[in-house]
Amino acid sequence: MNKMYFGGVEGGATHSNLVICNESGKVVGKARGPGTNHWALGIEECAKRIIDMVHAAKEDAGIPLDQPIDSLGLTLSGCEQESSNADLAVRVREKDGACAGAIYVASDTAGSLFTGAPNGGMVLIAGTGSNALLRTPDGQQYGCGGWGYLLGDEGGAYWIAHRAVKAIFDDEDGLLPSPHPTVRVWEVISEHFKAETRADLLPHAYKHFDKSHFAGLTAKLSKLAEQGDALSQHVFAGAGAALAAHAAALAERAHGARNGTSAALRVVCVGSVWNSWDALRPGVLKQLAARRVKIELELVRLKVSSAMGAAWLAAKHVNYSLPRDDSAFCEVFYTYRPDVNGKVNGTHNGKLDNGLQGCGFATGIVGYVSAKEKVSAASVISLSGRRDKYNFIADVVAVSAPSVVYIEIKDDRRRDIVTGQSITLSNGSGFIVKEDGLILTNAHVVVNKPNATVNVRLMDGSNHTGFVEDVDLKSDLATLRIPVKNLPTMKLGSSADIKPGEWVVAMGSPLALSNTVTAGVISSTQRASEELGLIGKDMVYIQTDAPITFGNSGGPLVNLDGEAIGINSMKVTSGISFAIPIDYVKEFLAKSKTKSPPVSRRYLGITMLSLTPNILFELRMRNPEMPSDIDHGILVWKVIIGSPAYNGGLQPGDIVTSINGSPVRSAGDLYSVLETAPGKLSMLIVRGKTRTTVTITPEIH
Repeated sequence: MNKMYFGGVEGGATHSNLVICNESGKVVGKARGPGTNHWALGIEECAKRIIDMVHAAKEDAGIPLDQPIDSLGLTLSGCEQESSNADLAVRVREKDGACAGAIYVASDTAGSLFTGAPNGGMVLIAGTGSNALLRTPDGQQYGCGGWGYLLGDEGGAYWIAHRAVKAIFDDEDGLLPSPHPTVRVWEVISEHFKAETRADLLPHAYKHFDKSHFAGLTAKLSKLAEQGDALSQHVFAGAGAALAAHAAALAERAHGARNGTSAALRVVCVGSVWNSWDALRPGVLKQLAARRVKIELELVRLKVSSAMGAAWLAAKHVNYSLPRDDSAFCEVFYTYRPDVNGKVNGTHNGKLDNGLQGCGFATGIVGYVSAKEKVSAASVISLSGRRDKYNFIADVVAVSAPSVVYIEIKDDRRRDIVTGQSITLSNGSGFIVKEDGLILTNAHVVVNKPNATVNVRLMDGSNHTGFVEDVDLKSDLATLRIPVKNLPTMKLGSSADIKPGEWVVAMGSPLALSNTVTAGVISSTQRASEELGLIGKDMVYIQTDAPITFGNSGGPLVNLDGEAIGINSMKVTSGISFAIPIDYVKEFLAKSKTKSPPVSRRYLGITMLSLTPNILFELRMRNPEMPSDIDHGILVWKVIIGSPAYNGGLQPGDIVTSINGSPVRSAGDLYSVLETAPGKLSMLIVRGKTRTTVTITPEIH
């Protein structure tokens, strides 16, 4: 049989995946790319990104770029309208006639559905939002929900977070008393939003509303539910009931179209909320029983990217049946079976689950009726083994810590009067990326005065002199090397597929305390440099609530697979820290091999942020005495000890509003002055509630 190739794209708003399969269903090429929602990008840019991924996957598969694959399936976010789908297919073919012989475009829900249930079934999405789609064996399709957070999103992460916040407000107001104590839920809400009072939440619901950040609260509520908090369990039970209502509505349509077949209806469960299945399950079962769902439901999780379903659709589009191994594509995690007596019977992980009694959080959901029941329930609860079961942060640290290093910059020309040791100019963190001693860190950690020595301390306590190999001030990245071989290395992951609410660990050496660990969640994956006022950076940052202190700078931001997905870069205020995505780092490492020698430039010795309206708002919230007429400038985040800025009197927290009499509105203005204005710089700054002037003489570096 002649070789055949079928491509499939799983396209979301923030990232995309592409696979190429051969005629036997084996994946021969892969590619990753940015978001491909044509409503957000425009069809022209969306088509370009698709073609770039096709080229990358062809190269990975060893397929010539001028050889069209037989068919390409695009299952993309936003592709619900047939007319615009057709326009996208035409534009892809116009831009690259050798892309594919045929192109099929459908929604991202179709990709998930055909990955897990190619012969008909239901997809039930519960991520930040929610959506449901049913496809019957005869090809009919029906939708339920998916109307967005203003009109729906029932059971999604935003919906869960909103319900928890509303429970606090309603209970405090006496509008609707909470069925369970609110203390622990309020603690989590307060920590997530950095709010001391309910009024502090209002900016997050109005002026600074960020749906992904709001939804990120759900991951923390899930942990509370696991720990036994009754209100969190109650909210998740409500989410389970809402998701089950989607399934019940579509199951009614499926029941009439199944012609008496007794086969189970497969439900493909997609999205981060399904990770909390134990908390959702009681509400799901109660709702299915109440709605008297009459058909068996087989709940499955995908084990592969839904790009595989897109490739399957592509083959189907040209009348080819692409082989597939169902067990490799998905796994059944629960089977619901209706009972003639109205009871709920199901199978969970192969074990019989009769009614609500076997569901982990059932007691917390229906609530306690009396103090006697509380005592009775507490007497059968066992906490044994929870440390081993839930110590996922400790597991990440055990794998990652050996590659994290402490970096110290010393000035050998100056000595401490008491100890006689070289003066420390700055310090930070880094991590080993190659076993031959190559270390990655922030540029602002190692860029310092000439003739300084870079000292690197490994986890085993040994100290080595490092040599800076490459620096990119624009991206704030640098590499240095120590003369040691066979070192433990940090695995580099991908920042293209990280999600808000995902757990991460920030590692480093704050205050010279090696291998210090903080944990938190991803608040945003796409915080643009322009949004932060970092003009000229041309990148997006990862925002996290994992604390990143000065000494953490240059250390890794690690996911739960033990992979570095970012480099800790800066902290704006409590709970708001930023990391450089690892995909930028990979580009930097690749370019450093062929990079020209660096040129001399004027050196100041600070790390800074342009003042955006959001940052100004945060600063005023924390410093009411700050002059009210400040509407521009740069915020000095860090001053390197011994640098020109340090010697000139500049301090962290200062706001520079003008240089040499000219207004400073962004970091780009300061860079321009350093490049063009010779001699000393006279800076007008605001410190606290007072204005003053400092004079700094930059050095050539």
